[in-house]
Amino acid sequence: MTRLQPDDICHITPSLADYNRNLEIKTGRSLLGIACHACGMDEKAFKNRQLDKSICVVPVTAGLGIISRFSDTVAAILTFLGCRAAVADQPDVAGVAHAFAIGYDALMMADDNRFMAIDLHARQVIDNADATGRGFAAALDLMAGGIRGRDVLVLGCGPVGAAGADLLASLGARVALLDKDRRAAEWVKETVSGRYRTTDITIEEDLETALSGHRFILEATPVPDIITGTLVSPDMRVAAPGVPLGVSAEAAAMLGPHLVHDTLEIGVAVMAVSLFCESIRINR
Repeated sequence: MTRLQPDDICHITPSLADYNRNLEIKTGRSLLGIACHACGMDEKAFKNRQLDKSICVVPVTAGLGIISRFSDTVAAILTFLGCRAAVADQPDVAGVAHAFAIGYDALMMADDNRFMAIDLHARQVIDNADATGRGFAAALDLMAGGIRGRDVLVLGCGPVGAAGADLLASLGARVALLDKDRRAAEWVKETVSGRYRTTDITIEEDLETALSGHRFILEATPVPDIITGTLVSPDMRVAAPGVPLGVSAEAAAMLGPHLVHDTLEIGVAVMAVSLFCESIRINR
């Protein structure tokens, strides 16, 4: 997991409404709608169930310590989605104990290596990397007007890219993988191909060649500006969960409404919906 900096998230809370409107323009869905799509959940059906799961965000001081405003920002996103969320009064073990004592249904907490949600009833653990990959893949599917049968390039085959490739394959896309470590791409190809019994997973070797042959891109690398203005085509659609953003400022301006990127919102939303989906499954 890329460790976020305060500057990466300080704008999120006051901009949630505007960000949500922009997502609707770009994808036709709200933040909650994208998260529901990523989880295979109908948004209206989800809302109609009126589940009221409470989530406690627990600050963690391990490693390099608490990122300023991180827990408050996560709680603000959850509240914006309609969840009952609050930040624990104390960090670490004391915060977990507080959540149990109060009777929260779930926890969210992050250290330098992992950001996860824990359902305290279902014993389910949801990893932010997986949720983020699935969320941005879902956004790309919506921007494409349906990705089935289309060629998609996944840049970066770490946990986020792997999760995105998995969802894209499940939606019927023909997925091409590119990673500087070919072994990572080979592992994703083997895993996803085996799961869906598909031969539509390929590996690319050259970035420029790969981009020239694809309209739909999931950019999931931790490398800034790998997609430059010279590599962008007018009909390209890019979903970019990578931190820092792998799309240059020039390329981002050229893509305009055909670029979806954030540092936290979509991943947190998919984590939250995943918690609710598990509750729905148990209560059926």
